[in-house]
Amino acid sequence: MLKIKMETIKTLNVEDYIKKINKVETMLKEIKQGLSYFDEELHESIRRGEKDIKEGKVTVCKTEEELDNFFASL
Repeated sequence: MLKIKMETIKTLNVEDYIKKINKVETMLKEIKQGLSYFDEELHESIRRGEKDIKEGKVTVCKTEEELDNFFASL
């Protein structure tokens, strides 16, 4: 006996398809805006960190013991 699985084929009209594309496009624009904001914040944080390093406002811990001592001093 031969069994054939029948799939239901859903048809979309062009207007519905365009609406879905527009919705996805809007979502992608929002993501892009969020990422550009994050990128700006990241670069600003890097600039501040580089400035702090130049001004000697950092503590460098090269060993585990130095790191433990640093946290103990906080």
